Amino acid sequence: MLGAKADSVMTKKPKFQEEKTIQDHYAFGNYRNYYEARRGNQTTDKRLDLLPGELFHDKHVLDIGCNSGNITIMIGLQHHPSHILGIDLDDSLIKQAEKQLRLVNSLSNPKGNNSTDLQMRFHHFPRALTNLHGWVPITMPPGYQSTVFPHNVSFETKNWMDINLKGQENKYDTVLALSITKWIHIHHGDKGMKDFFKRIYQVLKPGGILILEPQVYETYERRAKKNDTMKSIFDQIQFLPDQFHDYLMQQVGFKEFKDLESKETTAKRGFNRPLHLYVK
Repeated sequence: MLGAKADSVMTKKPKFQEEKTIQDHYAFGNYRNYYEARRGNQTTDKRLDLLPGELFHDKHVLDIGCNSGNITIMIGLQHHPSHILGIDLDDSLIKQAEKQLRLVNSLSNPKGNNSTDLQMRFHHFPRALTNLHGWVPITMPPGYQSTVFPHNVSFETKNWMDINLKGQENKYDTVLALSITKWIHIHHGDKGMKDFFKRIYQVLKPGGILILEPQVYETYERRAKKNDTMKSIFDQIQFLPDQFHDYLMQQVGFKEFKDLESKETTAKRGFNRPLHLYVK
């Protein structure tokens, strides 16, 4: 049973631009070159290998905390969703994601059957073509809509915890929450973590899917101790990651669950945390 104290944790909403400092530039997990410097030489993402394409094909998809958009773009290119929206609170990362979308579109094979690597380095045409000839335009006439790549991918600078969800109920078929629970938790506390899950449930269609990659509690303190506000919130956390499952099933209302990777790992680099799939 979750204690009442967990719901009363201080949840003052952090202002990204005000709290970002040179000393703690990545306090929100908004790492630059996340898929390069922090992920070594990996060119594939085994998380996508675990996810069947039908979770995305012809679906409306939301990627929360998309960083530089690599995963968002790969899904849009390879799995053909009707639309996938990537959001992140760091505007510089969203600008990077939009640039990468233009790059992939410009260097793709117009006949289809395209793929790209995790670091967005390999394409059908050589990258030098964009240096010589510029980007292939993505813009469409006003009012025109398309579910074909790249028009099925978009990015917005938004903080998921601050978005007004009125009118967005039952909107998405699939929501991705990859490697972001720690950052929600150490900024918003237990109540914010629960609100995070409730908000996802609210925007999912009946039968919709949450793909969750929770971060282990042991990784929280190293980041939280670098900021007095985060440290204060961390010290009050009682709603631990191993309690997320029961809360999602018993309190939020998800009706089905599947563990997509049962093998635990202690690897610090790479995409090695288990993935969980919840059905509304």
